[in-house]
Amino acid sequence: MQTAAFLLALSVAAPARAEEPPAASTAAAAAVDPGPAVKPGPEAGQPASLLRPWQGFPWRMAGSMSVNWRNVGPRRPQYETQIQNQLYLADMYFAFLGPALDGVPFRMEFQMPTGGQGSISLYQLYFEYKRLENWDIHVGKFLVPFGRYNELYRPDMFLTVTRPLLYASPDSLDLVVRIDSPRPPFSSGYSDIGARTSYYPPRDRWWAPSEMTVFVVNGFSESSNRSRAFPSPSNLGIPAPPANGVSMDFGHENNNLADNNNNKAFGGRLVYSMGTLDLPWPIPEGKRDLTGVSVGFSAMNGWYDLEANENYHMIGVDLSFEYQGANVSAEYVYSPQQLKSPLLPISLSTATATPLVGDLETFQGYFLQASYPIARHPRIGKRVTGVVVWNQLFRRGPQLTHLDNTTINGTFFTSAAAASAGAPRLSTRMDKLTFGVDYQFSDHFSVKGEYSYWFMGRATTDVGGIDIYQGALSVVASF
Repeated sequence: MQTAAFLLALSVAAPARAEEPPAASTAAAAAVDPGPAVKPGPEAGQPASLLRPWQGFPWRMAGSMSVNWRNVGPRRPQYETQIQNQLYLADMYFAFLGPALDGVPFRMEFQMPTGGQGSISLYQLYFEYKRLENWDIHVGKFLVPFGRYNELYRPDMFLTVTRPLLYASPDSLDLVVRIDSPRPPFSSGYSDIGARTSYYPPRDRWWAPSEMTVFVVNGFSESSNRSRAFPSPSNLGIPAPPANGVSMDFGHENNNLADNNNNKAFGGRLVYSMGTLDLPWPIPEGKRDLTGVSVGFSAMNGWYDLEANENYHMIGVDLSFEYQGANVSAEYVYSPQQLKSPLLPISLSTATATPLVGDLETFQGYFLQASYPIARHPRIGKRVTGVVVWNQLFRRGPQLTHLDNTTINGTFFTSAAAASAGAPRLSTRMDKLTFGVDYQFSDHFSVKGEYSYWFMGRATTDVGGIDIYQGALSVVASF
């Protein structure tokens, strides 16, 4: 917070011309009124209400939060997902936006993860360069442009309470993962440190894409959060791989501000769009009546462990069709990922070493979502939208064994996964069906209701393969 105060003080001292609003505000106005405009960068999709300036102050403040209530079944004693009348805060963000220089917008955004018990972490910190026509350059920590749903990271941007399985967020309690279960390639709202360059070609050819983006970032780290920390008396060496194995931090629970290995992750995104969907991105779901088609292609790859031996690849395609507020969207992602796991049998003796064996997991899945404005102009509020989502997520990989309260290489683990010699490769699948309603009262408040059902019968070989259902209600505030 000292950094935030210092930057805000600098902004007060910096001269700003009131007659020339920052690029983000101009682009936001273009998003609300879909007329002809030069395509700016991703920040343009912010609703105009989120960029309201403080009077006499050149910077803006934006943010969101959701207060959620849920019931999870089935109601069985000692069943880990059996939760009744749980009330929790999720998706809490607040950001400062302002002009660092003419044509160089700046964004600093913080997140308060539910699992962090209110602790503040840096979510985004970057500046843009927009002085080149039809170009947009980001440098710093920014939202990685992969897929359509990844950039709908705040609760005021998507219609449901939970996210699709492909982008399920542990922070929002979207997903139940057990041994051998499919899991998302990564969760919604993945931000990372690096640089990205986007080009928005003039639309003088029907076949020309509306966006071409390339990026280089630090990439994912491993779930054990080993990193090449800066020299200090407490960390003078490189920690060895943990005894319980190495797997990817798909939920971004490690908010590192430095890379964990020598390799960078490279990726890109290509988007074709027409009609009023050819607007600055991201466009929040269900907020206005649009007509058009958008198709996107995304890819990235990198190494995620400290030794840079474990590799991952991701490719995805997304489609959105909208007609006067009625929307059908879909997305598919395919991701092979390497892992290391302890090999059974495991001796409980702390003197016995347990080898780690490498293998490959393949994750893929898709979702299909349809939404329709039930009431475009209700007596109270602005809009009521209904939504239904069908999800499937698949895993192909080695069969793992769940170990409880086990000592591996002298380290005690309450829970660990291990591979057996000669164990078969398994294919597991998780399905999810969601029905929801989004009631938008104003630009700043909305209420979302949802019923979701997870089909778990083929999702795991463990005893927990029991279907799960959830009713949830969310009150979303944004500013």
